[in-house]
Amino acid sequence: MARLLLIVWLLVPLMATGSDRVLTVGYLDFPPYQFRNAAGEPDGRFIDLTRLVAEEAGYQLEFIYLPAARVYHYLESGSIDVWQGFGGNPALGEQVLESRMVPIRAAYGVWYLGSTPQPRHFRDLYGTTLITITGYNYAGLAGYFRQNNVLRAVNTVDHRSALKMLERGRGEYLLNYQEPVLDLLLAEPVPGIRFTPMWVRDATWLFSNVSGKAPQWRDDFDEAWQRLVRSGRVMLIDYSFRKDSMKGVPL
Repeated sequence: MARLLLIVWLLVPLMATGSDRVLTVGYLDFPPYQFRNAAGEPDGRFIDLTRLVAEEAGYQLEFIYLPAARVYHYLESGSIDVWQGFGGNPALGEQVLESRMVPIRAAYGVWYLGSTPQPRHFRDLYGTTLITITGYNYAGLAGYFRQNNVLRAVNTVDHRSALKMLERGRGEYLLNYQEPVLDLLLAEPVPGIRFTPMWVRDATWLFSNVSGKAPQWRDDFDEAWQRLVRSGRVMLIDYSFRKDSMKGVPL
């Protein structure tokens, strides 16, 4: 009996250490960066990078698929440890730490059909109907639209339905990121569709600090990323590039 207790006592710290190296990662439908594939598995460029960095840092991952509207709640409550998302989001509280490294940069702006005038300044959108996706903050623009009655924003659930609404004339413009729409257009082209970029957003790893472990997780991921950059297995983001085609965007 004493021998059995000794074995259990020795295993407890090993089990605890193992569980500390398993992170729950939230992901959502944002192709080609992150999405659930036909087999029901997490897939995409950001997913691949997260797996690579976690392996280099010595972590195992458990992925959980979430609707965009629930990601912030899961992160701030500690229901997930990590989210692959965009940094500098005012909607996130002090319980969230961002990685210092930037693995992905994504452009967002407005999509519109050929008969719609190209918006060269943000005020060109005033008085129009803008299609947006529920759960997306758009670096604070969603809050700006709610607080300022300068246009009519209509929401929908995902990228595909947003593009369909634009085709059917439910709005003059669609506010969305570039690559998810490009992926849809490859399969289902929309004649005459155009895109005007507003800004470029940096994607990072965001760690929940409910458990108090976020500083260590962030350091481990950042150091692993830097090792991968030095070894040539990943590419460093060019920080000198900043695309700002539309003027007057209130960010």
